[in-house]
Amino acid sequence: MKTERNFTLLYEDRDLLAVWKKGGLLTIGTEKDKEHNLYHYVREYANLHRERIFIVHRLDKDTSGIVLFAKNYPLKEVLQDEFAKHTVKRYYEAVVKEKLPLGIKKKVVQYLSYDPRSGLVRVTKNPKEGKEAITLVTTDHTLPFGTALRIEILTGRQHQIRLALHSLGYTLIGDDKYAHDRNKRMYLNEYELDLPSYLHLKQHRFALTPLWISNKKSEE
Repeated sequence: MKTERNFTLLYEDRDLLAVWKKGGLLTIGTEKDKEHNLYHYVREYANLHRERIFIVHRLDKDTSGIVLFAKNYPLKEVLQDEFAKHTVKRYYEAVVKEKLPLGIKKKVVQYLSYDPRSGLVRVTKNPKEGKEAITLVTTDHTLPFGTALRIEILTGRQHQIRLALHSLGYTLIGDDKYAHDRNKRMYLNEYELDLPSYLHLKQHRFALTPLWISNKKSEE
């Protein structure tokens, strides 16, 4: 594991690399800011080795976690197709302010639609107006400042987890968009990403020791 200035390199081979993105950093740049983003920093790293990288997927700006980059265009298309088909397993952890009973499992199914006027994602009851988002939430253990949650997403929608927790009445620490909670960071982190085993890759599982939940899954 190698820590660069704005990311941590978790894994690298001739086909892809996996990094950990800190919260508060965009995955890819915007017209206003084309340099302070994860893609720019990882591309600088790849340039030192005379390699190219390609964006495969994104994480929300305020979410920390694992991001994959392909080193060739054919693999980029293959991986993006797997993300689109929801065959990639993605595991997150979060901390909410409420002290909740432990071992409670919730399945949240929503239809989400992006509102360009407000810059927020809205929940709609009409499946034709939004994209399906399925989120599995389990209360893991109690912390002095709230409850740690173990989360799996079966889809990959913008702000999906934040809206799922909001719908359950939970206050995600640091989520100023939907929970209206201000903190130095948002307590949402992707700690594991598993690619389908049928892909011809050297490694399929990319994981970090969780920041807040117990590490039982990684030990099994």
